[in-house]
Amino acid sequence: MKKNRYITLLLGLMIAFSGCERLDIAGIFGGCTPHHEARYKQSIAWNESYCAANGLEEDCIAHLKARNNAYYEIYWAADLHIQGEGMTVMLDTFVNLAMGDYTVDGITFNTGDTCDAVIFAGDIIDAKNNYPVFYKHIEPLRKAGVPVFCTPGNHDLCFGQWTEYVDYWHTSCYWFDITMPNGTKDLFISCDSGDATLGQKQYKWLKNLLERKSKEGYRHIFFFTHTHMFKRDSNNAHGANYCVEEIYELTYLFSKYHVDYYICGHDHTHEETTYKNVVYYTIGAMKDSYLGRAAYMTMTVYNTNGKDAAPVYLELHRMSGENYFSFED
Repeated sequence: MKKNRYITLLLGLMIAFSGCERLDIAGIFGGCTPHHEARYKQSIAWNESYCAANGLEEDCIAHLKARNNAYYEIYWAADLHIQGEGMTVMLDTFVNLAMGDYTVDGITFNTGDTCDAVIFAGDIIDAKNNYPVFYKHIEPLRKAGVPVFCTPGNHDLCFGQWTEYVDYWHTSCYWFDITMPNGTKDLFISCDSGDATLGQKQYKWLKNLLERKSKEGYRHIFFFTHTHMFKRDSNNAHGANYCVEEIYELTYLFSKYHVDYYICGHDHTHEETTYKNVVYYTIGAMKDSYLGRAAYMTMTVYNTNGKDAAPVYLELHRMSGENYFSFED
């Protein structure tokens, strides 16, 4: 009887949270709607139109050029879970840092060292109608000409929020590259893992892209998505983890085509694992409620020559709020 009461209470709480759009029950058990195959189809259709209009290769949405001769720098964040204007302190801090503004003891310093790009690895928002809030707070980046890229997380897709995602980001399956002044270039690939799977069509797209691009002389290949490949926790609810068979296929694919880094969020806990010469890096969460331990990552790629050419440095940083500083974890 006691067990039945607990089950009834749990179901009641799930229904209550679902009613206030804080828990998508259908998404937990059946995946986000529209499902991954439909989202992939919409993304590719947008890519086709955008690339044709801008003279870009298939599914490429940008060719970037490094601002500096010696290196380029990208700022990464994941799992912001924004719920209205009162949940943007960490985001505003992150945007300022990405633009070279640092505040210590109430004094702001501007280094003038704006990063080359910003990437958000999913779970930007936590409820409907929050994409406009997020987009308003990254306006300084866009005004400064800093490219911003995104890949969706499961929370970005709950309650049919894919329509909002599409309004602002248009596509979840794409690639771009960055070229150094000496002509060397690195490849960045985004895939949609909001349902804890790439699905057959997106997997085939990724496989074909890697096979093609691995022959084009890219120095590094970076893959980014939301769902982590390896984990410390034991959360196996739908939308949490890839199935074992897909993990096997993906890790084999990344190793075969010499992907250097798999970068993601989702688990809210920083973790680094190297498997078959691929680094799997979980950033950690940048939620306002994680004040003092909210995480973001910087990636610095140097343009060096010789045996140790082009080292990549990933640094995890913690944030301490409006009157902030940044330090390596």
